[in-house]
Amino acid sequence: MMKFIFLFFPLLLLAQSKITTATIDKRLEKSNALLVDGQTDAMIELNLSILDDAKYINYAEGKLSACYNLALAFSLQYKYNKSNYYLKMMETEFKNSNAEDQEISMNILYSINYRGIKMYDEALKKLKKNLVMADDLKNDSTRHAIKGMLLVQIGKNYAEKRNYDSVTYYGKRIVDELKKSKKMDAGMNTSLKVALLLLSEAKLNQNKIDSAEFYIKAARAVPVNWGNNDFATFKLLGQICDARKQYDSAIVDYEKAVVLATKARNFKKLLELYGLLSQSYEKTGQIDHRNKYEFEYNKLEDSLKKIDNDNLKDTVGILVEEKQKNLKDENHFLLYIIITGIVISVIIVFFINKRLRNKNKILNVKEVETKELSQKLNMVFEEVIQLAKNNDVEFLARFQEVYPEFVPKLLKIEPQLLNTELKFCALLFLNFSTKDIATYTFVQPQSIQTRKNRLRKRLNIPSDEDIYVWMKNI
Repeated sequence: MMKFIFLFFPLLLLAQSKITTATIDKRLEKSNALLVDGQTDAMIELNLSILDDAKYINYAEGKLSACYNLALAFSLQYKYNKSNYYLKMMETEFKNSNAEDQEISMNILYSINYRGIKMYDEALKKLKKNLVMADDLKNDSTRHAIKGMLLVQIGKNYAEKRNYDSVTYYGKRIVDELKKSKKMDAGMNTSLKVALLLLSEAKLNQNKIDSAEFYIKAARAVPVNWGNNDFATFKLLGQICDARKQYDSAIVDYEKAVVLATKARNFKKLLELYGLLSQSYEKTGQIDHRNKYEFEYNKLEDSLKKIDNDNLKDTVGILVEEKQKNLKDENHFLLYIIITGIVISVIIVFFINKRLRNKNKILNVKEVETKELSQKLNMVFEEVIQLAKNNDVEFLARFQEVYPEFVPKLLKIEPQLLNTELKFCALLFLNFSTKDIATYTFVQPQSIQTRKNRLRKRLNIPSDEDIYVWMKNI
């Protein structure tokens, strides 16, 4: 009897570990649950395993979904280079899949990565291009869902650019688009809730507090569970209380948002919440608590600045790659014209060949110019950074040569700015953290924070806006 059990046991293991498309789909559902809970490390581990199994049985949809989930998880961890790696892996699988919406979903995530390093215009360009592509989707519910997702990301980019008229426009377009669908699923409800939160944020920043409260109540009524990712709701509730000078209630909502953002590991939102809490505690006269969150803000800000600088280099590389790809596509099109011309008439062969050579020369010149420009920009950028680090007297002059529009725009806002203040603004524009500025200018970090606060007042920078983003957007 025991011998029979031992012989049969390996067969049991084999039966239990059999990989099928159904078992992979079930594990992908578990990945969605991990996403809601903000467990991105566990999500990555699970999807790496799913990707291996999907490759083993050559399940195209499984490979695409696993790559997308990995790209999404790494994007949420601000590891945009790794995220882009798995997005590129998706591109090779499209030909083996029937999923008509996967390419657009991939491009949405590319745009999120661009937005993560504040390249808003590149993100918007990609999103609006895909919005046109989405009109060709055959399935009605898929088309409405994908267009809703695209419009959500467009709205988020405009929100970060603080263009609230555009946020309102796209927020309402999302709601209108989703109304066309006969049935709402979890994804569509997510887009609807985001749209309502965007509208609430827009009205809040336009000082229309009652309208902001109306939209946030509508958002909370949407039947979708965001789990730990619902910190945005409590942040807005806190800001509404703050606008009504109900500072104690604002602090309660901000604290709830901090707990959720910490669990979701969304450190950029956590940074914003630390700033809001610091301001609210200052308004209530609780200086110890104000100092605590100001300290947390400065510490987290330093970490995120390093991540931003690393990601900027990686994502710029992706953009250069895309430009080169466009040049190659144009070259292929020209070759097609030549072949067609030869078939049509031998007489014009010479003319077409001559024309092709000229155009190829132009393309080659453009490729060379692109590479040279990229190298020059990197060299100039590094030169300016080094002058700043050395606290060199030539820094401001060289900075103005490289970024000639920046200082005049500042002076248009505040003509009385001193050279020392202009230099400080330049350092913020270049993403130097509080700690870095203190080190290179030989002052205490607390003094740098004080200078930031003073500068906010002189330039009328809203208290809830990231001063670095403001400097970039100018």
